[in-house]
Amino acid sequence: MANILIVDDDLSLREVLEIALLKKGHTVWTAPDSATALSVLQKQSIALILLDLRLGRESGIDLLVRIRETWTDVPVLMVTAYADAKSAITAMKHGAKDYISKPFELDDLLYTVERTLETARLKEENDWLKGQISRHYGEIIGHSRQMQVVFDLVRRIAPTNINVLLTGESGTGKELFARCIHDESRRCGQPFLAINCGGLPENLVESELFGYRKGAFTGADRNKKGLLEMAEGGTLFLDEVGELAPSTQVRLLRYIQERCFIPLGGTEELRSDVRIIAATNRNVEQCVADGDFREDLYYRLSGVKVHLPPLRERGEDVLDLADHFLDKACRAQKRQLKGFTPEARKKLLAYGYPGNVRELENIVERAVALEPGDAVSAQSLVIYEKIAATEQDGGIHKVLSGQMTLDEYLAEHEHRVIAEALRRCGGHKGRAAEMVGLNFRQFRYRLTKAGEKDEDI
Repeated sequence: MANILIVDDDLSLREVLEIALLKKGHTVWTAPDSATALSVLQKQSIALILLDLRLGRESGIDLLVRIRETWTDVPVLMVTAYADAKSAITAMKHGAKDYISKPFELDDLLYTVERTLETARLKEENDWLKGQISRHYGEIIGHSRQMQVVFDLVRRIAPTNINVLLTGESGTGKELFARCIHDESRRCGQPFLAINCGGLPENLVESELFGYRKGAFTGADRNKKGLLEMAEGGTLFLDEVGELAPSTQVRLLRYIQERCFIPLGGTEELRSDVRIIAATNRNVEQCVADGDFREDLYYRLSGVKVHLPPLRERGEDVLDLADHFLDKACRAQKRQLKGFTPEARKKLLAYGYPGNVRELENIVERAVALEPGDAVSAQSLVIYEKIAATEQDGGIHKVLSGQMTLDEYLAEHEHRVIAEALRRCGGHKGRAAEMVGLNFRQFRYRLTKAGEKDEDI
């Protein structure tokens, strides 16, 4: 429940909104003008403000600017007539969270209020969480349920010495998590070294890992320490470990079992204490079944397996990540942009991100470079989507050949779009409705029409 301030010069509208919000359990203050509203804000801790764009002869935007000077974090929802939509967008550039057009459905307004309060609460919790773990987690952002599960697992395993296998698609942040595990471990004061096992030739991977002695091969004109020796007491991150050649797998397995190794061309056995964190975007279990990866090495590496979810399954995090990358790109490119337009936010939420977090960062960086205005527009978000033309053509062929009716074809695709929106939003129907451009009641109707029940979502 929250403290809500209604600022509107229309007495009857203030009373209607006050009654509706009180029924929801909120505590409500009302104000007919700027002076009264500022007085309430100075005396009360307000969680959300409903502000009319026009307060008699006063401007709601002027009041918004004054509010933002002192109460920077309180979300403000602008209430405006259809004719004032352009002014409402201007208000959003001055810090309004969203706008509600008159006339409005009361249920829609209440949904927007609850959604905004929930977003503010999650942001507050996420800010607190990032403050608690900032020195460990750096740029890792995520308040979605999927990421909270990952964070919890990382916190539990980081202080131990157990080997970790990070799995997930490319671009999900495996190296970032590897560094976080190291930073939260007892080895944090020791080296963290990394090698991409798939980006180097087989012989070079071995020489990088184990080092070599002078004369071991052509061009070896001096002794060279390997990463296992250089990372003594610390952590070694093996990215794309599934690409290791069989001979290197054997040598790595021996090191993990015995904690000792022999450099290439050497005779003396060296010992080192290094924690191994490996990562792969491949299905290692399938590689083991196919004989491409040693089963015993797989079990040695996967003391604990941590799966990083793709960005399309953590839609709640997309806008937070986009804001973070926008700040980062603006600093790098020396731009000053005031966030994303509503259309740009919708476009960001609708995309599936096959390249995951890395792709989102590239999209935002490109948008900052292309944007001619003072906020990132949908037109500047250049997204290279792959269209599944063969699948579309197959459906069209079924309709034209009489295998299914047009209504059946449309219903099937509508159901798939709704199901995908729900999956990307973690089952949150309100966010899914916003993603597909429906209000909450329309979305609930489509669900019911498709035969879904709330408990099935």
